[in-house]
Amino acid sequence: MAYPNEQPAGPSQPVQEPVTADWRQWFRLQGRPRPWRRSLTAAVTAAVAIVVLGVLLGLLWGWLAPTVPVIKLADGSVVVTDPSPEQYIAADGWFTVLGLGFGLIVTIGSWLALRRDRGPFLLLGIVGGAFVAGRWVAPAVGEFLGRDAYREWREAAAQGATYLAPPELQSLGPKLVPAFIAAIVLTLLAGWSNDPDLDQPGAQPGYGPNHAYPPHGPYEGDHAPYGPEEGGHGPQAGGYPPYGDVVSYERPEAGPSQPDGDVAAAERLGAAPAQANGGAVTDERPETRPYGGTGQPEPRHPA
Repeated sequence: MAYPNEQPAGPSQPVQEPVTADWRQWFRLQGRPRPWRRSLTAAVTAAVAIVVLGVLLGLLWGWLAPTVPVIKLADGSVVVTDPSPEQYIAADGWFTVLGLGFGLIVTIGSWLALRRDRGPFLLLGIVGGAFVAGRWVAPAVGEFLGRDAYREWREAAAQGATYLAPPELQSLGPKLVPAFIAAIVLTLLAGWSNDPDLDQPGAQPGYGPNHAYPPHGPYEGDHAPYGPEEGGHGPQAGGYPPYGDVVSYERPEAGPSQPDGDVAAAERLGAAPAQANGGAVTDERPETRPYGGTGQPEPRHPA
C-alpha cells in the first residue's frame, strides 16, 4: 500500500554542514585598504597644524583675560590688593570657553579637510595636537604677554607701588578642555558617518566600497527607492520592490458571451442580478417594511 506522502527512492543528497561565521570577517572591509604611511603622515600633519594654531589661542586668551592688581610690600614681595580676587577665576573661565571653541573648530576643520584619511590615526593626531596646544603652548604664550614689563616693575618699583600683573592659569582643568572636546566631537562624527569605512581613498562621499547602492541613477536622489533599474533585476540592479515582484493584470474585454466588467464586479459583490443598459448598472434591492411601530425596518434573517 502506497501512502500519499511517500517519495520515490533516489540518490541521497549530501548533508550540508552548517557554516560557522568567522569573527575576523566582522573587522574586514571590502575595497582597497588605506595605506598606513599616508594615514600616519596625515595625523602628524594635523597635530603640527593644531599645535601651531595653539599660539593664536594663547594670544587671544592673553588679550581677553583680566589682569590682576598687585602691590609691592616693604620686604620686596608682591601681593594682590584684594583678599578674594576674581581675576584668577575669570582667567580660568576665559581659557575654558576659548578652549572649547578651539577644540570644536580644529576638529571639524580637520575632519572635513582630511576626509580621505579618517580613522584612528587621525583621531590620535587631532587629540594629541589639541592636548599639546592646550596644555603647554597656549598658556605659555598667553602668560608671556607683558611678563617682561612686569618683571622690570618688580625690580624698580618702590614700596606701596601698584601694578596690573598679567593673567595666569591656576588649575589644570581648563588646559585639558581642547583635547576633551576634540575626542568627543570626533567620536560623534565617526558615529554619524553614513559610510562604515569613513570614505576610503577613491570613494565618493557617502558611497565607499562597502556601499551596496550605485552612486548615481535615473531617479531623483542618490539611488532608486524601489524596484530595479532599467535593464536589470535583483539587488545588484537596484533592489527588489517593497512587496515582491510587480504583477501586471489586464482587465478582460467585454464580449458578446460575457457581461461588462462593471456588471460582473457588481454581481461578485452580492448585488441583485444586474442589467446592462448601455453600460449602466441597476441595483434592485427588495423593499423593507417597518415593524413593531418603531419605524425601523424588519431585520432579515438568513435562510
